[in-house]
Amino acid sequence: MVRIAVVNGNVEVDFDARQEGRGGYLHPTVECVERFVVSKVKVFRSLRRKIERPERDKIAAAIKLRLDRT
Repeated sequence: MVRIAVVNGNVEVDFDARQEGRGGYLHPTVECVERFVVSKVKVFRSLRRKIERPERDKIAAAIKLRLDRT
């Protein structure tokens, strides 16, 4: 699982799962990441925050880059 954390108001990918703050998890697959990007969910309960499309794209790109390396 890949952790997404809200740190100082910014949503970041937390590959090491060590960042402080609220977090949520995604499966480390391209399919799951693509569903996350196009999701119609407005507020992510685990993060207690909205994640706008540009932020989702940035998160997805970081996860896909990491998946390509492995």
